[in-house]
Amino acid sequence: MEPHVVAGTSPRHGVDTVFGASDDADEQLTAVETYLLEALERLDAAESRALQLEAALAHSRDIGAAIGILMALRRVTREQAFDELRRASMARNVKLHVLALEVVETGRIDQS
Repeated sequence: MEPHVVAGTSPRHGVDTVFGASDDADEQLTAVETYLLEALERLDAAESRALQLEAALAHSRDIGAAIGILMALRRVTREQAFDELRRASMARNVKLHVLALEVVETGRIDQS
């Protein structure tokens, strides 16, 4: 009987070698191998999604803080502050969250 080697798509998954002793071991090991590979794919997808959500949350916080700063400095509504941030982002061709972080760090929007 040949060993079944199960290797994930990521280096951190490692490799597992499985042996079986019964006549139908190959069929059983193939089923286990398929299940493990699918589980590793789901794990990768979940970890990727978690990283995306963490980044989105951080960006959202920066944007909210920047809006609050602009509201206080300019004495404008939330919508007006967001519009100013959005327009400056488009004019400078800078992602909104990057510009928001700049506002948080400097307290102003550099129009250049």
